[in-house]
Amino acid sequence: MKNIVINLQKCCTNTQFIPNKKLFKKWIKKILNNNNINIITIRIVDKKNIQQLNYTYRKINKPTNILAFPFNQLIKYNAKLLGDLVVCKSIIEEESYKYNKLLEEHWAHIIIHGTLHLLGYDHKTQIQAKIMEKVENEIMMSLNYQKPYI
Repeated sequence: MKNIVINLQKCCTNTQFIPNKKLFKKWIKKILNNNNINIITIRIVDKKNIQQLNYTYRKINKPTNILAFPFNQLIKYNAKLLGDLVVCKSIIEEESYKYNKLLEEHWAHIIIHGTLHLLGYDHKTQIQAKIMEKVENEIMMSLNYQKPYI
């Protein structure tokens, strides 16, 4: 059984339309393939906060939709701390509108994308990007959502 503990931190001005823990768990469960207790922090922030983090850790001075900070460490016999996801709510909403995507579906995609980063996936090269996109498409379709990549 996949057991997920989510530490959800809502640190943005407007907390309306943020998915609940049950949805976050549903999305993340589709990715994990172990029987550990998986612990993940999801921190929802504003543009200013994510821009500061993006600059501090990636030297990119602009906001982004998500940042992943992997830890991936066993902390007890069967408990694994996967890491932290920092998500910018307003960017998720803007992208959802801009790309004509359902808001819940876009949240799902971004959380799946970030969780894959916590598990070691990346998209720095074209080959890595293709692999990651394929996995994201498969997971999204298994949740009865549209493919984020065509």
